[in-house]
Amino acid sequence: MKEAIVEQAVKTYFTDQFPQFSTSQQCEVQFGTRHGIADVVLHQPIQDEKGYFVAIAECKRLPLPILRAQARSQLKSYMSATNTRYGVLAVGTDPRHWEFCENRYNNWFAEINREDFERGIENWEPVSAEPPAIGGQAKHSTSHWWKRIALFLGVLFIVSISSLLLLWPDPPEPIVYITRTGRKYHTYNCEFLREYNVENKFAIYLDEAEKNHDPCGICYSYRTTKSR
Repeated sequence: MKEAIVEQAVKTYFTDQFPQFSTSQQCEVQFGTRHGIADVVLHQPIQDEKGYFVAIAECKRLPLPILRAQARSQLKSYMSATNTRYGVLAVGTDPRHWEFCENRYNNWFAEINREDFERGIENWEPVSAEPPAIGGQAKHSTSHWWKRIALFLGVLFIVSISSLLLLWPDPPEPIVYITRTGRKYHTYNCEFLREYNVENKFAIYLDEAEKNHDPCGICYSYRTTKSR
């Protein structure tokens, strides 16, 4: 059995089952730097809107496991490159032995039965903003969902950081100590205060203390002590 016979069987199935669409054979599909030939494509008529791909069929005449696996991988590549929703792996001429799948996008392909495939085609609507050209090179449709997610996460991150900065409390003013008659300011653990048992010490903010007092010669100064 030649593959041309299988292609004709798929074309007949598409034409009989979905007369509202058109069918083409040997359509070139380009993805990245590579390109291939889709055996059979079900699509909107060229004169109807932009000719979106509805389904792609990859045809094989022999049911060898290695050939089936290669054809299945090739079919998924074509579907991803053209943003096509439905696919058929046709091995032989009997539709009862074909594999039907649905492109659920983001590299997720689900195997479906023939009834779900036909029902999906009947309810099909275009999803690609850049449909492939019929009979020529297909335009590679790149999904921008990840860019939208990245932008959303970036904005969310910036808003979160900004909120934290606005809500973050200002650091407390440094506290030093002065005595009733002294002209120096001291740290809490200043040896001078401990040695002379100065009890009449008063807490004061450093910036206030610096206006009328000098740093203690023993504890040197609050700033120097904190920087060591």
